[in-house]
Amino acid sequence: MQALNYTSARNNLKSIIEDVCENNEEVIVTTKNNKSVVIISLDEYNATHAKIKQDVQNAIKEIQKGDFLDIDDAFEAAKNSYRA
Repeated sequence: MQALNYTSARNNLKSIIEDVCENNEEVIVTTKNNKSVVIISLDEYNATHAKIKQDVQNAIKEIQKGDFLDIDDAFEAAKNSYRA
């Protein structure tokens, strides 16, 4: 993962976008005011968003069936599912 300041990102935006999309790279862009954003590809965003939606739907189904974990076990399971 790269971290760039705003000026560098602005001056190299085209190559940053190409790198992010072609290599599934993530780039953090920061400003002078210590505000930051992360640039990710649309494919990565869609995959992550779909995974979150599926996890929520599965959790709702488990709750409706009465089949759920206590909060500590649920947190550990969620944390483990997002480790890369």
